[in-house]
Amino acid sequence: MQKIVTLIAAVLLLVACKNDTKSKKSTSQKETPAKAETKEVTLPTNQEQFLLTTIAYFKQCKAESTNRNDCRNSITKMITEFYNIGDFRAKDGGFVIYDSIQPIVKRSNDWVKLGAASNQEVLDKAQQAANEGKATLAIDVSETYGQVAMIIPGKLTKSGSWNLQVPNAAALVNYDAEKSFMDKSLAYAFKSAENIVLYSKK
Repeated sequence: MQKIVTLIAAVLLLVACKNDTKSKKSTSQKETPAKAETKEVTLPTNQEQFLLTTIAYFKQCKAESTNRNDCRNSITKMITEFYNIGDFRAKDGGFVIYDSIQPIVKRSNDWVKLGAASNQEVLDKAQQAANEGKATLAIDVSETYGQVAMIIPGKLTKSGSWNLQVPNAAALVNYDAEKSFMDKSLAYAFKSAENIVLYSKK
């Protein structure tokens, strides 16, 4: 318990420092008017703090787990609470297991298949949807329990390995919790765009 409290305290301190830096940059920009530019969408502070804390808890959970079923609803919990949706809620009020994500999204009329991640237009639509506050997921459909990543507010960045402009993402990595991340390109979650399909909630 002490480890988790210390971990959360460190996360909150990190967010506070980043916010202070953002504030200083904002003040500096106001002092020197610049040419009009396209507004850049950034991850809101509350969502950033939520993801940092969730990732810290997930790493701790996996480190202390005693069987393969431990922490298996952490990913659906994160998706549910980040986007404030009910698609992955269990009947008992909890959250369904990780394996349920893909079948739920595929059979639901509330989710739209944007297309393959190898298509630049699809990646553009995914980032736009996330910036508009819509739940957007990238799923490895090569297997029923394939890696799932959330597309989060941000901007497209060039991926050398994909040779595409890819959206901003966050993910809890089930097979290696230490690789869990936030605010990085989608290419960080998947080695290639092959078998990766994007979906967005209506």
